[in-house]
Amino acid sequence: MNNTVLRKITMLQLVLVLCSICYGQEKTATDQGIIELGKKHRFYSKVLNEEREIWVRVPTGYNVDKASKYSVVYLLDGPNNFIYTAGLLRQLEIRSVPKSILVGIANTNRSRDLTPAIMEEGKVKSNSTMGGADNFMKMIENDLFPFIAQNYSINGFRTLVGHSYGGLFAIHSLATKPEMFNAYLAISPSLWWNDQKVVSYFEERLKANPDMKGLLYLTIANERGKMLGGLLKLVGVLESEAPKNLRWDYKVHPNEHHGSIPVVGTMEGFHFFYKDWHMTDLLKEQDKFGLRAFEWRAEKIKNEFDQEWVLDYDMLSDFLYRLNEEKRFQEQLETALYLIETGKKEVEFYEAVARSHIGLKNRAEAIRYYKEAYKLNPGYPPVVRMLDSLNVNKTTLYTLPATTKAELKKYIGKYSDGENVQSIAIVKDSLSITIKDHYIKTTGKLVFMGDDTFYSTLDDFYFTVKFHFDKKEDKSPSFMTFRYVNGWTRKLGRSK
Repeated sequence: MNNTVLRKITMLQLVLVLCSICYGQEKTATDQGIIELGKKHRFYSKVLNEEREIWVRVPTGYNVDKASKYSVVYLLDGPNNFIYTAGLLRQLEIRSVPKSILVGIANTNRSRDLTPAIMEEGKVKSNSTMGGADNFMKMIENDLFPFIAQNYSINGFRTLVGHSYGGLFAIHSLATKPEMFNAYLAISPSLWWNDQKVVSYFEERLKANPDMKGLLYLTIANERGKMLGGLLKLVGVLESEAPKNLRWDYKVHPNEHHGSIPVVGTMEGFHFFYKDWHMTDLLKEQDKFGLRAFEWRAEKIKNEFDQEWVLDYDMLSDFLYRLNEEKRFQEQLETALYLIETGKKEVEFYEAVARSHIGLKNRAEAIRYYKEAYKLNPGYPPVVRMLDSLNVNKTTLYTLPATTKAELKKYIGKYSDGENVQSIAIVKDSLSITIKDHYIKTTGKLVFMGDDTFYSTLDDFYFTVKFHFDKKEDKSPSFMTFRYVNGWTRKLGRSK
């Protein structure tokens, strides 16, 4: 690996046009009028004996959460497809798919790299401008994979996305070396190439490899003739020969053309790959699996994607609320207690236990859990209101620890996940926090609870902030966990 160079991608005019999709991706420098989507890397490929370029985008929070490992999406024809794919992933990662690193592979000789070898009478026909797909696969496996592993925090799950010749390469790669990637997305693949021989080759490989496993999604636009014929021939092969562990599907889009299909196909493909990632109907799964619903889904995700499934607090809170609305108080009680017992000691789960006891006419138990919720966040209005309605004296429940202005100074600073900035500053003898995102900018007060933890009520936002120190002797935290009640959690690193 020679002369690695990191350079920022500053595609100002183009990105500004697309910023409604990308929502000010990852890092912003608004004073300079620049929006950064990622970085360029250059590395030397020993396999191809040439320098190669890739464009890399990391997900929101990547530079803060050093411990997590991420799946990688390898995107063929990188520069042509990088911007919209980064924007789509950014939106899908909110709930529909896991956070991923996007690697766009730039071309040096597209026709050579993305087309399989031409065979004549059982021998490879020599052609320096076409038929180099096998060498390109070796470059990805022997040069690119190690480069990404050395420079980024990754897990073992890889996705390959290709359009046109790139889709042809994806099918050839799955047939030749299916273990290289876990998921393959082939968008309007040029399967007409070399008289559709890649389809025949794929059929041979399926018959010879009944244990082939993975994910495959195929899509095509309003293309006819050999383009559509090649895809339908491949679909026929899959319908008759696909192993049970190869999950696949396809769709024809008559209202899209060859240039527009990549956007639609990419979103569709990721929805197909991760159809089980997002729990769309918790009540249905609760009815089927009971308290095992959460464990069942975590096990399913682990087995299929080798990734940890993180419970979505927004969804869980909504789910507990729905159980309460449907007067399924006993199920609400058991579910909330289960979440607490498995380590998710959040104020809304204690409140859910209390609400279920109200429904079950257990006043004493309801008060007990409302008190526990109050101790977790004395500023959470629903709990405060219920304790007042139950005539509970809150002053005996929790005493805020004393702290001085000097002690608070260590928390002062700006913290960012690369997208939003939270500014912490002293106001009198307490801290204030300024929240900025795409929709709001507002300032509120943080109240010290001890153990580097604060709570705040800010208009309709109720949250806790936990500061973290890398080392005991550090005078200031390296990051903070910003946890919305009835909302999401994110880690924010200290901004310099």
